[in-house]
Amino acid sequence: MPLYTYIVSYKGASRVTQGTHSNFKGFISSWCSNIPVGALPGLTPPLYKELVSKAYRGDFIAVENIKHVWRKCIEVGDSEFTVVAIQTQP
Repeated sequence: MPLYTYIVSYKGASRVTQGTHSNFKGFISSWCSNIPVGALPGLTPPLYKELVSKAYRGDFIAVENIKHVWRKCIEVGDSEFTVVAIQTQP
């Protein structure tokens, strides 16, 4: 199974994590469920609950002119939560 690197950002803070999965789309545990408290300071507990409830909504979109990189944006509170998935190893 491929290794994916996930970069998440919210309100100016970022976090990087990795996971080995059959695909990058359906495994929110790698980029959402395991965000440590305080890793993204603007993501308060109520906003984190909102993120978890919206995590499967919407689609990842391929980043133009870059192979094996996809991006997804989720409106959380009044700001955009962004996750970038990168296939790091085949």
